[in-house]
Amino acid sequence: MWNRACFLTRLVASSVRVSETAGGIIKSVMAGGDLKIVDKSEFGEPSDPQTEADRRAQFCIVQSLQKHFSQLNIIGEEDITSAVPDVELGYSLDVLRTEAQFSDDLRAIKEDDVVVWVDPLDGTSEVALAVKNKNAALLEQVTVLIGIAYKGRPVAGVIHQPYFQESGRTIWAIQGCGVHGVTPATGLGAPTGSKVVVTTRSHLSESVTGALDALKQRGLADSVEKVGGAGYKVLKVLEGCAAYVFASAGCKKWDTCAVEAVLAAAGGRLSDVSGRDIRYEPSVQKNNTGGVLATAPWVTHQEYVDSIPQSLKNALPEIAAKN
Repeated sequence: MWNRACFLTRLVASSVRVSETAGGIIKSVMAGGDLKIVDKSEFGEPSDPQTEADRRAQFCIVQSLQKHFSQLNIIGEEDITSAVPDVELGYSLDVLRTEAQFSDDLRAIKEDDVVVWVDPLDGTSEVALAVKNKNAALLEQVTVLIGIAYKGRPVAGVIHQPYFQESGRTIWAIQGCGVHGVTPATGLGAPTGSKVVVTTRSHLSESVTGALDALKQRGLADSVEKVGGAGYKVLKVLEGCAAYVFASAGCKKWDTCAVEAVLAAAGGRLSDVSGRDIRYEPSVQKNNTGGVLATAPWVTHQEYVDSIPQSLKNALPEIAAKN
């Protein structure tokens, strides 16, 4: 079945299993207690922690995918400095079975047509805080993200949440094939009844606060929930929140590629705060300099775009330049 499948099917099938193995590595490092935290930020920038779990998870993801696809273009958040014996060569049969739903364009995608964007541990700040404050509940916000872009746009994404309930969960999507990996017990929820907007817990700024205030004034944000990790924020949108708003330039392409693919497959939308598509070509700048706006299927994306003041949108390139 594996040998007969097209390239994209095999890549997603492998990515699902690899994300789960990476999640196991994260949990193993956390259980060991020595995170070996370093700060990646440069002088004058906010703290940007990196742990041994980030490094080992990315090594596993990159090495595992390249065992199957030797010429694959992978862009990951971390420098690979930690080797691990774990290389995952398995694949998901559930993914292989979806190929019958593929369009001809998806079947024709080749290895050198795609870019894989990897965040091996989205929510590192929450990991560090969970250890510091002995607050294991924060670990639910950790995700492993593997996004696949074709011609600059996401066509498939994998979100693994290692600390969801006891065994974790993996949610994945391929363009035109719906959202998979959910059951009634772990599935995606209905609208909350009020318009809850999620935003950053650790990177609040004047521009983010200004955008949220504008949405409240227009009746598009009844309440605001501050959580960590782009992956977790989009999961919150899929579970019933109205939107995820980040009117700043700090989010990166590896934070959004996978989650945009999954959200789009569910009928939602992710763009910058001006409503423009985010591009994922290999040569593109890594920062999402126009910010991020993700909305649920049950709200109107353009309403949120139009409600964010133009002055904030115009200021974002300037903010990115300072960073």
